[in-house]
Amino acid sequence: MGCQIPFKPKGFTLLELLTTLAIVAIAASTAVPAMTNQIKNNRLVSNANQLQSVFKFARSEAAKRDLAILMNEDAGSWLVQLEGETLQEFRVSHNDIAVTGLKDMTLSRSGEAEASKIKITDGDRDTTDYCFTILTSGQSYLTKSDSCS
Repeated sequence: MGCQIPFKPKGFTLLELLTTLAIVAIAASTAVPAMTNQIKNNRLVSNANQLQSVFKFARSEAAKRDLAILMNEDAGSWLVQLEGETLQEFRVSHNDIAVTGLKDMTLSRSGEAEASKIKITDGDRDTTDYCFTILTSGQSYLTKSDSCS
């Protein structure tokens, strides 16, 4: 009958498979710590931005309604309230995040407020904390800072 083609097995050898697994393991071991740190930083940024957003909402409501708006601190939350009704709320989104310096505050109809500094931290030395500063004029800004004084 003619020529027969010899059988050639398809697939990977055990050595090739182990080499590939070793490379993947090395890559994963270097990527995981960096990813964990990135997640921690994202949590801090997210909470800091949310806090700033709630304050700016309260300030704009005071100007829009031409009424004083209350910012009530309630067990680590900040409630934007008008005549007993809660319009918006800031609440820490993760157990590792701590927000210090929240206090009851009244925003005037012109948006003026009591000067204040609020620290957003996770207590980890590998991440940078944030400081939310409120000026008497009602203007506010957010900075990266390990000290909020």
